[in-house]
Amino acid sequence: MNLIDKKIQKVVLVNPNFITKSVTDSFTIPALGLESIAANIYDIVKVKIINAKVRNLNIKDIMEEINEFNPDIVGISCCFTIGINFALKIANESKKRGFSTVLGGWHPSFDYSEILKYPFVDIIVRGEGEITFRELVKNRNLEEIKGISYKDNGIIINNQDRHLIKDLNKLPLPARELRNKRSYHQIFQMPIDVIETSRGCPFKCTFCNIHLFNRGTYRTKNIERVIQELKIISSQKKGQNVLITDDNFTANMKRVEKICDLIIKEGIKLDFICQSRIDVIKNNPNIIKKMSKAGFWLFFLGIESFNQKSLNDIHKQVKFRDIVEAIKILHDNDIVIIGSLLVGSSFEEEEKDTNIMIKIVRKLGIDFPLYSIMTPLPGTKFRDDLIEKDYLISYNWSDYNFTTAVNRLHKLSKEKLEQLLSKAYYYGYFKRGWKNTLIRLYKRKGIKFILYSRKNFRIITDLLSFLITIRRMKYEMGSRSPFKSSKTTNYFHK
Repeated sequence: MNLIDKKIQKVVLVNPNFITKSVTDSFTIPALGLESIAANIYDIVKVKIINAKVRNLNIKDIMEEINEFNPDIVGISCCFTIGINFALKIANESKKRGFSTVLGGWHPSFDYSEILKYPFVDIIVRGEGEITFRELVKNRNLEEIKGISYKDNGIIINNQDRHLIKDLNKLPLPARELRNKRSYHQIFQMPIDVIETSRGCPFKCTFCNIHLFNRGTYRTKNIERVIQELKIISSQKKGQNVLITDDNFTANMKRVEKICDLIIKEGIKLDFICQSRIDVIKNNPNIIKKMSKAGFWLFFLGIESFNQKSLNDIHKQVKFRDIVEAIKILHDNDIVIIGSLLVGSSFEEEEKDTNIMIKIVRKLGIDFPLYSIMTPLPGTKFRDDLIEKDYLISYNWSDYNFTTAVNRLHKLSKEKLEQLLSKAYYYGYFKRGWKNTLIRLYKRKGIKFILYSRKNFRIITDLLSFLITIRRMKYEMGSRSPFKSSKTTNYFHK
């Protein structure tokens, strides 16, 4: 059985559009995963990438481009649960026009049996897509392709899992040349490119499915390949920001140090953004100093909670004192912090826990707190536990935007969780000082930040739009301070 009864010549790869109601909605990031898949089939078919998220395209816009290209296969990536309904609309419209439909990414990999029940979905690629999708494009017999799920006469067939790619260096460099020429890729309206240097995470947080997708592995690309790719990015545009998309770039700090040494030695002038854990920062202050020297200026930091019981429950494997030390180390090196913080990270969480978190965020001077309601993504232990306790409220994937509560907790209702999120954002952005953050931004971006002044109006409007959304959320601020009964002294003396 083959996908289609002719040679496959053209493929469209689509990144769906979706809204999370977060400040990150204004970011326009290249679809690096699709560029990697495209690079691996570029030699055998014509490929078009449609990054609907970056270009803010609706279904009509997307289908006009798909129809014009007239592909044999429409491949749709969905790495955010909230995007799955939009992805299904694309698949439905594509199937109406006679195109074969293939879905892949994190969400389809965990929910393949449900998604395949839709008649307009032909195949699900489970797990990494590069090798599997190439075999699909070669139109091999479906029974022989590992890592796919499909239907045969209405019966769902789940083929054997494909082994993860052992040597990531064998993959070609991403097909950046397929980006839409009119697209502006930016974060805070500063131009940005992306690079992947590793896959997976060696930790097992209960709210995260990244370690499940990568089956508990952590695989890296050769340092020489990383430097080669950075040189290519640098040659295209000086002073570019580069987001390292690794789930945990700092998992191996000796490797990070070698990369930084080569960046400095080769004179690569780029400004780097990465994701990191608390403990590696606390344990490697000298390497953090070297990272700052090499151009690392912004860290996405997974803090999640300041409550030790909550940290233990979600398997974060850090102590509160580690968080305090890590933030100080980053700030001492003029590194700006976007701190991820969770509302509802413990089944026993109470309103006072959010009040304490708000106060600690201000005390520690976290530059940009990124609050979200802990959301039960498919495949996670957190989701399984909620279902077991009968705490899960919504099964509508469109609600899984990290700002809408889809569950309740033992002491907090869905409505209260959403109110607490609004309260946290209100105090995180309206009731705070900005002096130290602005100083850090000036030190790290300096005159370059000023040179982007033509974009500053857009930065302000993006932020205002986000803050207006916060103000419209359900929490109504009362006249009584929420901190009158909250004590944080013990947290700062552990």
